[in-house]
Amino acid sequence: MTFDRIPSGPRPSRAIIGHLLDAHGVESLACALFLVQSEGVTLPGGVEAASGYVLGRDGRVHRWWLSWSETADAYQLSPWAEVTDPVDAFGGDADFRDAWSAVFGRERD
Repeated sequence: MTFDRIPSGPRPSRAIIGHLLDAHGVESLACALFLVQSEGVTLPGGVEAASGYVLGRDGRVHRWWLSWSETADAYQLSPWAEVTDPVDAFGGDADFRDAWSAVFGRERD
């Protein structure tokens, strides 16, 4: 998504993240973000950089960072990396449990 296609509204970064998740093959309407934090950096268009994790409908978790690519002249999720054992990494975290419930409609077994 390029600078000239920034969605309007109070939370353009969420819309941009959703678009980029879709591009990474994670259905933005069937996933949950967790442990999201502001990075204190303003990207082109006044969009705030953020980072966090996403739990997809397939149970996989990815770490992401909303940033700007100078070479592509577009927003990106970089770095983008899969968490190899998300239950081990986040199983005791309340945000992860809430994300699991949001995606799967139940507590994690």
